[in-house]
Formats: sequence, structure tokens, C-alpha cells
Amino acid sequence: MTIAVMQPYIFPYLGYYQLVNAVDTFVFFDDVNFINKGWVNRNRILLNHEAFRFTIPLNKASQNKLINEIEVSDFRKWRAEFLKTLENSYKKAPCFSFFYEWMINFIHTKEYSSISELTADSVKAISELLGVSTDYKKSSDLEYKTSNLQSGQDKVIKICKLLGAVKYINPYNGMEIYDNEIFNSESIDLNFIRMDNVIYKQFRESDFIPSLSIIDVLMFLDCEKVRTLLGKYTLEKKINTDAII
Repeated sequence: MTIAVMQPYIFPYLGYYQLVNAVDTFVFFDDVNFINKGWVNRNRILLNHEAFRFTIPLNKASQNKLINEIEVSDFRKWRAEFLKTLENSYKKAPCFSFFYEWMINFIHTKEYSSISELTADSVKAISELLGVSTDYKKSSDLEYKTSNLQSGQDKVIKICKLLGAVKYINPYNGMEIYDNEIFNSESIDLNFIRMDNVIYKQFRESDFIPSLSIIDVLMFLDCEKVRTLLGKYTLEKKINTDAII
């Protein structure tokens, strides 16, 4: 079994979905501390040919709280404003009609109060739209925490062992925080996923803005084309502190 463990983000960028698609089981790391000004409740879309950051308002968010302890503030108001922003941003995009209708249906499915639930559902719903059949779990549902687990790496390894994983994949930008030898000692194959240089036509073909929310991708490309992008990545291994293959 191959797994990944990641915090739940709101409509994350394409690389996040590549990771989801690359594993058998994806674990939402929802019982770790919330990071202020992180990506749990924020992301970027295209507005007036520039990257625009949208933010879901939270009720008394704090880095002293776990992600699954934090509530959304006035979800209905945010929902209405968000849909209007999407309409203003993308109404001339080629796939607007289809994806905007999809978004309306999704975002009216529940009256969300938990940011953890909203973000996880945003990932699962987009994955389903793209035909991804990965199994999902929440770390808060797993009995993995013990008094001697000090680091994120310790927690990830314990989750891998609990789920019987023999392969773990992490985003490339987290390479420095994981020790290949420790994973090897636990018979877990450690890999890092790096998204290829994916470029698609936005409103201005010559001014591509990368790393926006998956929302941007699906406004410009149909689902079939986006599915092909899920495989546009490379898996790399960390062999020591100086060399990567």
C-alpha cells in the first residue's frame, strides 16, 4: 500500500491532486496545529489577470488549536461572496458554465461549520469529478498518537505502520524534513513527488500564472484534459543531503 499524509487545504493546486492520485490511501492530517496565514483556508485564483488570494473567515483561529477544532465564521456569507468572485473572475473562461454550476452544487451541499470538513470535502469532491478512486482517512480517526511521538516524521511513520503502508509519498518541498534512513529502517519506501512544468492557456496565453487553485485549471480545461495532467509529475528519492536521483 502507498499512502500520503497531508493537511487538508481548500481547493488546493494541481500538484496536491497529483499526490492524491498517486497513492492508494490519502490521510488528511487534521489533528495537527493550525498554521496562521497558511493554506488550510486560503488559496489563489485569477482575477483581472493577476493572482488573487481568497480566504475563508474563521472563528477564533489560533496556532494553539488543531485544524479540526477550528470553525468557519458565517459560511453562508462567505459562500455568496465567493461564488460572486468566481463569476466575476472566470465568466469568460471556456469551461466556466460547466464548472461554475458544479461549484454551486458542491458548495450548497452542506452548511459547513468545520474548516477541516470543508477543506477535506473540497479535495474529495474534485477528485471524484476527475475520476480519482483513492481511499481517504482522517488522522484524527486513527489511534497513532503516543507520548514519545515528538516530530511530524514520527507521526507519519506511525500512521504508515498502522495502515500497513510500504511506500510513502510526500510533496517535494518537504524533502528536508524527512530522513530516508529512518523510513528504510521501518521498511517504508520514501518518495517525493515533483509536479512537471505544467502550463495551460489562461486568458492571456503569454502571461501564465502558475500554482493557482485547481479551480483555475478547471475553468480553462475540461475534466478529460485535467485527468491527463494528474500524471505529469516525477517521483524522486532522497539519497543523502547533497544528492537527489
